[in-house]
Amino acid sequence: MKSWSALASTTVLALGGLTFFAAPAHADLVTSCVGVGGAVTVPGELVVPAGKSCTLEGTTVEGKVTVRKGADLVVIDGTLKSNVTVQHNAFLDTKDTDIKGTVTTRGAYGAYLDESKAGKNVRTFEGRGTENESFLYTIDSSVGGNINATHGDVYLVGASVGGNIASKGTEYTDLYDTEVNGNLHVDGSRLGSVFCHGEVYGNASYTGNPGALQIGASGEDGTCHGVSYWGGDVEVKGNTGGVLINDNIIRGDLVGENNDPVAQKGANNRIRGEVTGEFADMPKFTTRSAPATDERADEIEGKASERRTEAKADAENAGKAF
Repeated sequence: MKSWSALASTTVLALGGLTFFAAPAHADLVTSCVGVGGAVTVPGELVVPAGKSCTLEGTTVEGKVTVRKGADLVVIDGTLKSNVTVQHNAFLDTKDTDIKGTVTTRGAYGAYLDESKAGKNVRTFEGRGTENESFLYTIDSSVGGNINATHGDVYLVGASVGGNIASKGTEYTDLYDTEVNGNLHVDGSRLGSVFCHGEVYGNASYTGNPGALQIGASGEDGTCHGVSYWGGDVEVKGNTGGVLINDNIIRGDLVGENNDPVAQKGANNRIRGEVTGEFADMPKFTTRSAPATDERADEIEGKASERRTEAKADAENAGKAF
Protein backbone atom coordinates (compact mmCIF):
# COMPACT_ATOMS: atom_id res chain seq x y z
CA MET A 1 0.00 0.00 0.00
CA LYS A 2 1.30 3.46 -0.88
CA SER A 3 1.82 5.62 2.19
CA TRP A 4 1.67 9.39 1.79
CA SER A 5 2.69 11.96 4.40
CA ALA A 6 0.11 14.73 4.00
CA LEU A 7 -0.21 18.16 5.52
CA ALA A 8 -3.85 18.97 4.81
CA SER A 9 -7.13 19.67 6.53
CA THR A 10 -10.17 17.37 6.42
CA THR A 11 -13.69 18.77 6.37
CA VAL A 12 -16.39 16.89 8.32
CA LEU A 13 -20.04 17.34 7.31
CA ALA A 14 -23.07 16.00 9.23
CA LEU A 15 -26.31 15.73 7.28
CA GLY A 16 -29.35 13.82 8.53
CA GLY A 17 -27.31 11.80 10.99
CA LEU A 18 -24.76 10.77 8.35
CA THR A 19 -21.14 11.91 8.52
CA PHE A 20 -19.08 12.60 5.36
CA PHE A 21 -15.33 13.14 5.22
CA ALA A 22 -14.29 15.42 2.39
CA ALA A 23 -10.90 14.28 1.05
CA PRO A 24 -8.27 17.02 0.83
CA ALA A 25 -7.36 18.34 -2.62
CA HIS A 26 -4.21 16.93 -4.19
CA ALA A 27 -2.69 20.40 -4.17
CA ASP A 28 -2.69 20.28 -0.36
CA LEU A 29 -0.74 17.02 -0.12
CA VAL A 30 2.93 17.11 0.82
CA THR A 31 4.93 13.90 0.58
CA SER A 32 8.22 13.57 2.43
CA CYS A 33 10.69 11.49 0.45
CA VAL A 34 13.49 9.68 2.26
CA GLY A 35 14.75 6.50 0.63
CA VAL A 36 13.93 4.86 -2.70
CA GLY A 37 10.77 5.44 -4.72
CA GLY A 38 9.56 3.62 -7.81
CA ALA A 39 7.00 3.89 -10.60
CA VAL A 40 4.18 5.56 -8.71
CA THR A 41 2.42 8.91 -8.96
CA VAL A 42 2.85 11.36 -6.10
CA PRO A 43 -0.42 13.33 -6.15
CA GLY A 44 0.81 16.57 -4.56
CA GLU A 45 4.08 18.22 -3.56
CA LEU A 46 7.27 16.33 -2.75
CA VAL A 47 9.89 17.45 -0.22
CA VAL A 48 13.27 15.91 0.50
CA PRO A 49 13.96 16.86 4.15
CA ALA A 50 17.17 18.62 5.13
CA GLY A 51 20.21 16.35 5.06
CA LYS A 52 18.29 13.37 3.64
CA SER A 53 18.47 11.50 0.34
CA CYS A 54 15.74 10.43 -2.05
CA THR A 55 16.12 8.47 -5.30
CA LEU A 56 13.24 8.06 -7.71
CA GLU A 57 12.93 5.86 -10.79
CA GLY A 58 9.93 6.06 -13.08
CA THR A 59 8.16 8.33 -10.61
CA THR A 60 5.67 11.08 -11.50
CA VAL A 61 5.26 14.03 -9.13
CA GLU A 62 2.18 16.17 -9.72
CA GLY A 63 3.15 19.11 -7.50
CA LYS A 64 6.17 21.21 -6.61
CA VAL A 65 9.45 19.60 -5.58
CA THR A 66 11.71 21.05 -2.88
CA VAL A 67 15.15 19.70 -2.02
CA ARG A 68 15.93 21.09 1.42
CA LYS A 69 19.27 22.24 2.80
CA GLY A 70 22.00 19.61 2.36
CA ALA A 71 19.60 17.07 0.83
CA ASP A 72 19.90 15.01 -2.37
CA LEU A 73 17.36 14.13 -5.04
CA VAL A 74 18.29 11.67 -7.80
CA VAL A 75 15.64 11.09 -10.48
CA ILE A 76 15.82 8.57 -13.32
CA ASP A 77 13.16 8.38 -16.04
CA GLY A 78 10.85 10.58 -14.01
CA THR A 79 8.26 13.28 -14.64
CA LEU A 80 8.15 16.34 -12.40
CA LYS A 81 5.09 18.36 -13.38
CA SER A 82 5.78 21.59 -11.50
CA ASN A 83 8.65 23.74 -10.22
CA VAL A 84 11.78 22.36 -8.57
CA THR A 85 13.70 24.29 -5.88
CA VAL A 86 17.14 23.21 -4.69
CA GLN A 87 18.28 24.86 -1.48
CA HIS A 88 21.66 25.54 0.14
CA ASN A 89 24.20 22.74 -0.38
CA ALA A 90 21.47 20.50 -1.84
CA PHE A 91 21.90 18.43 -4.99
CA LEU A 92 19.59 17.68 -7.93
CA ASP A 93 20.59 14.91 -10.34
CA THR A 94 18.34 13.89 -13.24
CA LYS A 95 18.63 11.33 -16.04
CA ASP A 96 16.01 10.97 -18.81
CA THR A 97 13.66 13.14 -16.78
CA ASP A 98 10.99 15.63 -17.85
CA ILE A 99 10.63 18.70 -15.62
CA LYS A 100 7.58 20.72 -16.63
CA GLY A 101 8.26 23.76 -14.45
CA THR A 102 11.15 26.06 -13.51
CA VAL A 103 14.32 24.78 -11.83
CA THR A 104 15.74 27.17 -9.20
CA THR A 105 18.91 26.62 -7.20
CA ARG A 106 19.84 28.86 -4.26
CA GLY A 107 23.36 28.29 -2.99
CA ALA A 108 23.02 24.65 -4.00
CA TYR A 109 25.79 22.09 -4.27
CA GLY A 110 24.73 21.70 -7.88
CA ALA A 111 22.19 20.72 -10.51
CA TYR A 112 23.09 18.02 -13.05
CA LEU A 113 20.71 17.44 -15.96
CA ASP A 114 21.55 14.49 -18.23
CA GLU A 115 19.34 13.86 -21.28
CA SER A 116 16.57 15.70 -19.45
CA LYS A 117 14.08 18.46 -20.19
CA ALA A 118 13.37 21.60 -18.20
CA GLY A 119 10.15 22.93 -19.69
CA LYS A 120 10.44 26.50 -18.41
CA ASN A 121 13.38 28.43 -16.92
CA VAL A 122 16.55 27.40 -15.10
CA ARG A 123 17.86 29.86 -12.50
CA THR A 124 20.92 29.72 -10.24
CA PHE A 125 21.43 32.11 -7.33
CA GLU A 126 24.07 32.33 -4.64
CA GLY A 127 21.55 32.36 -1.82
CA ARG A 128 21.63 34.51 1.27
CA GLY A 129 24.67 33.93 3.47
CA THR A 130 26.11 31.14 1.28
CA GLU A 131 29.65 31.01 -0.02
CA ASN A 132 29.87 27.42 -1.26
CA GLU A 133 30.89 26.50 -4.78
CA SER A 134 28.07 25.43 -7.03
CA PHE A 135 27.49 24.19 -10.56
CA LEU A 136 24.90 23.92 -13.29
CA TYR A 137 25.81 21.14 -15.71
CA THR A 138 23.58 20.04 -18.58
CA ILE A 139 24.47 17.34 -21.07
CA ASP A 140 22.26 16.57 -24.08
CA SER A 141 19.40 18.35 -22.32
CA SER A 142 16.90 21.07 -23.24
CA VAL A 143 15.58 24.16 -21.48
CA GLY A 144 12.30 25.48 -22.83
CA GLY A 145 12.68 28.99 -21.39
CA ASN A 146 15.63 31.06 -20.19
CA ILE A 147 18.77 30.30 -18.22
CA ASN A 148 19.63 32.96 -15.66
CA ALA A 149 22.89 32.19 -13.82
CA THR A 150 24.41 34.40 -11.14
CA HIS A 151 26.48 31.87 -9.21
CA GLY A 152 28.97 29.04 -9.65
CA ASP A 153 30.16 27.09 -12.67
CA VAL A 154 27.96 26.89 -15.75
CA TYR A 155 28.75 24.17 -18.31
CA LEU A 156 26.40 23.22 -21.14
CA VAL A 157 27.17 20.58 -23.75
CA GLY A 158 24.78 19.36 -26.43
CA ALA A 159 22.11 21.64 -24.99
CA SER A 160 19.11 23.40 -26.53
CA VAL A 161 17.80 26.61 -24.94
CA GLY A 162 14.48 27.97 -26.14
CA GLY A 163 14.99 31.48 -24.76
CA ASN A 164 17.90 33.60 -23.54
CA ILE A 165 21.01 32.86 -21.51
CA ALA A 166 22.07 35.58 -19.06
CA SER A 167 25.19 34.85 -17.01
CA LYS A 168 26.40 37.43 -14.52
CA GLY A 169 29.13 36.97 -11.95
CA THR A 170 29.63 33.23 -12.42
CA GLU A 171 32.94 31.46 -12.11
CA TYR A 172 32.76 30.59 -15.81
CA THR A 173 30.14 29.96 -18.47
CA ASP A 174 31.12 27.40 -21.13
CA LEU A 175 28.85 26.31 -23.98
CA TYR A 176 29.74 23.44 -26.30
CA ASP A 177 27.60 22.29 -29.23
CA THR A 178 24.71 24.29 -27.77
CA GLU A 179 21.80 26.07 -29.46
CA VAL A 180 20.48 29.32 -27.98
CA ASN A 181 17.30 30.52 -29.66
CA GLY A 182 17.35 33.91 -27.92
CA ASN A 183 20.14 36.22 -26.77
CA LEU A 184 23.37 35.34 -24.97
CA HIS A 185 24.91 37.66 -22.38
CA VAL A 186 28.01 36.81 -20.35
CA ASP A 187 28.97 39.49 -17.84
CA GLY A 188 31.68 39.40 -15.18
CA SER A 189 32.61 35.71 -15.26
CA ARG A 190 35.75 35.37 -13.16
CA LEU A 191 37.33 32.63 -15.30
CA GLY A 192 35.73 33.78 -18.53
CA SER A 193 33.80 31.81 -21.11
CA VAL A 194 34.18 29.35 -23.97
CA PHE A 195 31.67 29.16 -26.83
CA CYS A 196 32.40 26.31 -29.22
CA HIS A 197 30.59 24.86 -32.25
CA GLY A 198 27.22 26.30 -31.31
CA GLU A 199 24.43 28.56 -32.51
CA VAL A 200 22.96 31.78 -31.11
CA TYR A 201 19.99 33.13 -33.04
CA GLY A 202 19.71 36.44 -31.17
CA ASN A 203 22.34 38.98 -30.17
CA ALA A 204 25.37 38.20 -28.01
CA SER A 205 27.42 40.32 -25.63
CA TYR A 206 30.47 39.66 -23.46
CA THR A 207 31.04 42.49 -21.01
CA GLY A 208 33.47 43.10 -18.15
CA ASN A 209 34.83 39.58 -17.93
CA PRO A 210 38.14 39.30 -16.04
CA GLY A 211 38.70 35.76 -17.40
CA ALA A 212 39.67 34.69 -20.91
CA LEU A 213 37.05 34.52 -23.67
CA GLN A 214 37.16 32.03 -26.53
CA ILE A 215 34.40 32.80 -28.99
CA GLY A 216 34.47 29.95 -31.50
CA ALA A 217 38.21 29.82 -31.11
CA SER A 218 40.79 27.45 -29.70
CA GLY A 219 42.96 28.83 -26.92
CA GLU A 220 44.57 28.17 -23.58
CA ASP A 221 41.23 27.07 -22.14
CA GLY A 222 40.62 24.36 -24.71
CA THR A 223 40.46 23.29 -28.31
CA CYS A 224 37.39 23.99 -30.44
CA HIS A 225 36.51 22.19 -33.66
CA GLY A 226 33.74 23.35 -35.98
CA VAL A 227 32.08 26.63 -36.94
CA SER A 228 29.82 28.67 -34.66
CA TYR A 229 26.81 30.60 -35.97
CA TRP A 230 25.53 33.94 -34.67
CA GLY A 231 22.21 35.27 -35.98
CA GLY A 232 22.62 38.84 -34.65
CA ASP A 233 25.34 41.15 -33.39
CA VAL A 234 28.32 40.02 -31.30
CA GLU A 235 29.74 42.60 -28.86
CA VAL A 236 32.85 42.29 -26.70
CA LYS A 237 33.32 45.24 -24.36
CA GLY A 238 35.49 46.00 -21.35
CA ASN A 239 36.99 42.53 -20.96
CA THR A 240 40.39 42.19 -19.29
CA GLY A 241 41.26 38.49 -19.60
CA GLY A 242 41.89 38.38 -23.33
CA VAL A 243 39.46 37.72 -26.19
CA LEU A 244 39.93 35.26 -29.07
CA ILE A 245 37.38 35.23 -31.92
CA ASN A 246 37.65 32.68 -34.73
CA ASP A 247 35.69 30.15 -36.80
CA ASN A 248 32.44 32.10 -36.66
CA ILE A 249 29.67 33.09 -39.06
CA ILE A 250 28.21 36.36 -37.76
CA ARG A 251 25.16 37.69 -39.58
CA GLY A 252 25.16 40.97 -37.65
CA ASP A 253 27.94 43.32 -36.58
CA LEU A 254 31.09 42.50 -34.63
CA VAL A 255 31.89 45.20 -32.07
CA GLY A 256 35.00 45.41 -29.89
CA GLU A 257 35.44 48.26 -27.40
CA ASN A 258 37.63 48.94 -24.34
CA ASN A 259 39.11 45.45 -24.15
CA ASP A 260 42.53 45.28 -22.51
CA PRO A 261 44.35 43.55 -24.08
CA VAL A 262 42.75 44.29 -27.43
CA ALA A 263 40.46 41.54 -28.70
CA GLN A 264 42.06 39.24 -31.28
CA LYS A 265 40.22 38.24 -34.43
CA GLY A 266 41.25 35.18 -36.45
CA ALA A 267 41.23 34.71 -40.21
CA ASN A 268 38.39 32.16 -40.24
CA ASN A 269 35.48 34.49 -39.52
CA ARG A 270 32.70 35.38 -41.96
CA ILE A 271 31.01 38.58 -40.84
CA ARG A 272 27.97 39.80 -42.77
CA GLY A 273 27.65 43.11 -40.93
CA GLU A 274 30.23 45.72 -39.99
CA VAL A 275 33.33 45.31 -37.86
CA THR A 276 33.74 48.28 -35.51
CA GLY A 277 36.07 49.06 -32.63
CA GLU A 278 39.55 47.73 -32.00
CA PHE A 279 40.80 44.28 -33.00
CA ALA A 280 44.20 42.68 -33.49
CA ASP A 281 45.06 39.69 -35.65
CA MET A 282 44.98 36.42 -33.74
CA PRO A 283 48.11 34.28 -33.98
CA LYS A 284 47.80 30.61 -34.80
CA PHE A 285 47.31 28.63 -31.60
CA THR A 286 49.22 25.47 -30.70
CA THR A 287 46.94 23.08 -28.81
CA ARG A 288 47.88 22.14 -25.27
CA SER A 289 47.87 18.47 -24.38
CA ALA A 290 45.37 18.95 -21.51
CA PRO A 291 43.06 21.93 -22.11
CA ALA A 292 41.55 23.55 -19.04
CA THR A 293 37.99 23.15 -20.31
CA ASP A 294 38.38 19.37 -20.15
CA GLU A 295 39.56 19.85 -16.60
CA ARG A 296 36.47 21.94 -15.90
CA ALA A 297 34.15 19.22 -17.20
CA ASP A 298 36.08 16.50 -15.39
CA GLU A 299 35.89 18.46 -12.14
CA ILE A 300 32.12 18.84 -12.33
CA GLU A 301 31.64 15.21 -13.38
CA GLY A 302 33.74 14.15 -10.41
CA LYS A 303 31.80 16.28 -7.94
CA ALA A 304 28.46 15.09 -9.29
CA SER A 305 29.50 11.43 -9.35
CA GLU A 306 30.74 11.54 -5.77
CA ARG A 307 27.56 13.18 -4.47
CA ARG A 308 25.32 10.88 -6.57
CA THR A 309 27.02 7.76 -5.21
CA GLU A 310 26.62 8.96 -1.63
CA ALA A 311 22.99 9.91 -2.23
CA LYS A 312 22.08 6.51 -3.67
CA ALA A 313 23.79 4.69 -0.80
CA ASP A 314 22.00 6.82 1.81
CA ALA A 315 18.66 6.29 0.07
CA GLU A 316 19.17 2.51 -0.12
CA ASN A 317 20.00 2.42 3.57
CA ALA A 318 16.83 4.35 4.37
CA GLY A 319 14.62 1.79 2.56
CA LYS A 320 11.42 2.42 0.64
CA ALA A 321 10.36 6.04 0.45
CA PHE A 322 6.65 5.24 0.00
